[in-house]
Amino acid sequence: MAPTSVSPAFDKVGYWSPNTSSIDWCENNYTVSYYIAEFWNSTSSLIIVAIGLAGYLNLPSYKDRRTTLFMQAFMTIGLGSVLFHGTLRHKMQLLDELPMLYSATIGMFICIETHFGKQGRWFPIAIAIWLVVTTIIFSTTSGTLQSLSFQTNYICMVLGGFYFLRRFHTTRRTMRPNPTVSRVIRFTRTSLVAAATVWLIDYNLCVYINGVSPESVLRWNPQFHAWWHFLSAYGVYSQSVLIMYYHYDMREMKPEIVMWKGVLPTVTLKPIGKKVD
Repeated sequence: MAPTSVSPAFDKVGYWSPNTSSIDWCENNYTVSYYIAEFWNSTSSLIIVAIGLAGYLNLPSYKDRRTTLFMQAFMTIGLGSVLFHGTLRHKMQLLDELPMLYSATIGMFICIETHFGKQGRWFPIAIAIWLVVTTIIFSTTSGTLQSLSFQTNYICMVLGGFYFLRRFHTTRRTMRPNPTVSRVIRFTRTSLVAAATVWLIDYNLCVYINGVSPESVLRWNPQFHAWWHFLSAYGVYSQSVLIMYYHYDMREMKPEIVMWKGVLPTVTLKPIGKKVD
């Protein structure tokens, strides 16, 4: 857990005090506003909402339930993150972390059915049971146990998504090479590696970079967790777009990835006259 009391300047009392979340990030608390615990972490979370909304509005006209839920869950992550960092309350933390779990699970569901074909009714039932169990676990635990169990589950989901994407890309590029897809994969990998780097620095070296503790080698806080929001939002969103792309591509629906406004990948489809399940 990032330190919360390295100095009075770090852990100021604010409107939502005392903190009840299982983790307090490296941003100095209540230094910008008495009503917002982590101002930069909270406001930077809006980029997640914005990217998710853009992705949702740019979904192919032939939306299926799973891709719609995928983007809706992504947007919810951003809203929960705003509330979590703004309050550092445990219930608000759940509104951040549980949508992350749900979104990653939807992505894994799509990947598995894309790779192995449509499964029986048992599969969505098993997924629902998994989500209920993990929701209960994350909601009833606290401290390091809660934090580490969530991080482990989420990281495994993201890495699992990368595994499937690699399999899809290797299989399809010989049949239908697409330089844009290859470029988006590189962007995704770079964004997530950079995001993981700043997250690990912020999480493990806070005392040396917070700008207020005696041990800090910096005179100002670089707000690495806020940068994590920007980098991870782009990386996870791009990964989600790639998952949707191969979901359609494996069904021979001839999807294409285009860069919306020149920066954000989106999936387009040629009209096919029916909705996909």
